[in-house]
Amino acid sequence: MPARGEILLAGESLGGLSRAAVARRVAVVPQDVPSGFPYTVEELVLMGRFPHGPGRFFESDEDAREAREAMAAAAVLQLRGEPLDRLSAGERQRVMLARALCQHAPLLVLDEPTAHLDLRHQAECVGLLRRLNRGAGLTIVLISHDLNLAAELCDRLLLLRSGMAVRVGSADAVLEEPTLESVYGCRVVVDKHPASRRPTVQIIWPDPEGR
Repeated sequence: MPARGEILLAGESLGGLSRAAVARRVAVVPQDVPSGFPYTVEELVLMGRFPHGPGRFFESDEDAREAREAMAAAAVLQLRGEPLDRLSAGERQRVMLARALCQHAPLLVLDEPTAHLDLRHQAECVGLLRRLNRGAGLTIVLISHDLNLAAELCDRLLLLRSGMAVRVGSADAVLEEPTLESVYGCRVVVDKHPASRRPTVQIIWPDPEGR
């Protein structure tokens, strides 16, 4: 709960909503699955259906269908019978995304969604998030240290320093060299991506000889 004030979710006070009600509205993708989680991929993804029937003990045929579609979208359907502890970090990340998609919540919150993914799966993840946002109308809140990913995916950016807002606005308005150098304490160059024309940020690496 907030130290002061009130948080509204779709116009309703967050404090007045049950956990299941919040989960039907917001799906969260953390950075990783907790260790020692003794479930298969399919079992974890099916947990995303719990908010839609919290009193049930068994999944319905609809739940199973939703889980298969979510696993297919996240490219983990072929892993559905695998125990989570046998997966790579990137595979677990995609499983967590599938679980969130299975919730069918209108708001998706992702914490470093591409942190453990190789280049191919980064591209697939970005493509999927774009389709969900622009095609399915899903609202996405992305938390990331990857400024180039944020610039490529997001319509609006909020740049924070020590928990305080520094600047909010479009990628072009936020990702400016003086602002970034002030926040991160290093020299950068901001250019344009040759295809998307979105800002790209590059670090000017220190000279190893100190010149």
